[in-house]
Amino acid sequence: MNIETVNELIASLESAGELSIREQKFLKLAKEFRICSASLDAAIKTGNMLADQNAQLAAENEGMKEWSPNPHSASMFEAIEKAEELMDDGMPELAMIEAFEILKMKRTPATDAFLAEVRAQGVDAAIEHLLNKFEGTGHIGVPVMALEWLAQELRKGVQS
Repeated sequence: MNIETVNELIASLESAGELSIREQKFLKLAKEFRICSASLDAAIKTGNMLADQNAQLAAENEGMKEWSPNPHSASMFEAIEKAEELMDDGMPELAMIEAFEILKMKRTPATDAFLAEVRAQGVDAAIEHLLNKFEGTGHIGVPVMALEWLAQELRKGVQS
């Protein structure tokens, strides 16, 4: 039985007027089935989203294992510029360290997005805690608004 059939059954029973006890039980079961079906659909959608996210993270991880800097990449030029700047300032050791840090830095958008969401969820938890702790005091609006802004910025920062 699919959800369309269940919806038709519910509509039919609801428009039938007075229902017998057996019909009332069928109606109740059909409504519960519809709720379960919607929950299952949401769980499947979430599972698919998480599987996609996991695949992106795994691909980035695999890419990190295979990655080596391209001599013509933007990061190579950035590393050279930084090294030259620090060499000119008389800091050759720091120049090498900074250049190495720039070259080993690999862009990981899926990982960055995941971490930004985790951080934002931490802020959301802090908001929830503050609201519960100071409920009814009237002194929590501004801090909560600031934290809501922070969570929004954390989530937005990855998108820009």
